[in-house]
Amino acid sequence: MRKAEVFQSNFMRAASVGILLGITCATGWAQGTAGGPLTITLAGQSMIRSDTRATAPKAIPVIQGLLKGDVVFSNFEAAVAEKGQSVTEGRGFLTPPEALDAMTTFGFNMLSFSGNHAFDLKATGVQNTLREADARKIVHAGTGNNLAEAAAPAYMKTPKGTIAMIASASGLIAPGGKATADGPGVNELRIKAGDKDNEATADIPNSPGNTPNAEDAKRILDSIREARTKADIVIVYQHNHIFSNHSFTNVFTEGLQERLAPNEWLVKWVHAEVDAGADIVVMHGAPLLHGVEIYHGKPIFYDLGNFIYNLPPTLTYIHEPLNWESAVAHLEYNGKNLQSISFQPIVLNYIGEGQPDIHDDHASNQFLHTRGLPAPATGERAGYILRRLADASKPFGTQMEIKGDTAEIKLKAKR
Repeated sequence: MRKAEVFQSNFMRAASVGILLGITCATGWAQGTAGGPLTITLAGQSMIRSDTRATAPKAIPVIQGLLKGDVVFSNFEAAVAEKGQSVTEGRGFLTPPEALDAMTTFGFNMLSFSGNHAFDLKATGVQNTLREADARKIVHAGTGNNLAEAAAPAYMKTPKGTIAMIASASGLIAPGGKATADGPGVNELRIKAGDKDNEATADIPNSPGNTPNAEDAKRILDSIREARTKADIVIVYQHNHIFSNHSFTNVFTEGLQERLAPNEWLVKWVHAEVDAGADIVVMHGAPLLHGVEIYHGKPIFYDLGNFIYNLPPTLTYIHEPLNWESAVAHLEYNGKNLQSISFQPIVLNYIGEGQPDIHDDHASNQFLHTRGLPAPATGERAGYILRRLADASKPFGTQMEIKGDTAEIKLKAKR
């Protein structure tokens, strides 16, 4: 008997006796039990550069207050560097292993590693991050010691069901950063602009629209279909830097309109992911807040911006005010049915403690470690952030109701 058939058989047997035995099977929902609804929190990306418990301890309870739920997710936007490994060896977005301890202290229990900075210490950084995450039993996806590992779904088993995650990235992937059959790296979704590769590193004038690489697309969609057979809720993560046929740097340096919404190719692609079995699609990369779409009853968060933004002050082109505002999404499920989506707006401080080093891309200091930490937005600023999110969601037919310092999507009642 094949694994999928064994799973389905076991699931049906467990579902039929679960209430009588007072237990929940590994991948089944405890319908109507005292466990209550399943809650999922989705935060912006976490560009964390230190052990925040040591470098900014006062921020810990504030950050914890923003995160709650059975599943708490972010993208880990860095590579782990072990003690003695120089930050000058890589591109600079490096962090110590203890940063993962800080992430779990905040409340995160599910992390994507797929991003353009996963390879900042090359293969060593990928392997460091995987090893340290596994040692802490953190659920993660998006990178691996080979392509099969990087593309594989990760699973979190809870008393309320099993949650799967598949993660990938597009654009700005460093040379050699894509996982191969026998080499570590990222689960990359390559993008073509006509007959040229669009890596978001250069303008591609007069090129046709963007399309996903067929081989990469098939691999990712197959992973989603696999997860659909083994999990109750499937989360798909995309780290994207391709917003047009201009380079990422030019899009943001010039403040082009493309930075404020997903490119046409991305909308079509994530619809295909939902059609393949995704229950939730969440993205980062802009890095700023984009709109939300409800497609066939499944939420698509086109970009949740930043949650922790230890940004080097040398990167001025992604330092506009919008980069320092975002929102945390809270989802509630009753069984497999989505009941509600609400948002809490946040602000990040762009001035840290101490003195910045505006000349060194690799500088790691107090200023860097204490900037870009989230806190609740209130009052007029909260309203502005939520109205911007609501306006960005309107083109997708999504309606939001703003209530004070929070907002909620008006979900259509199921027939």
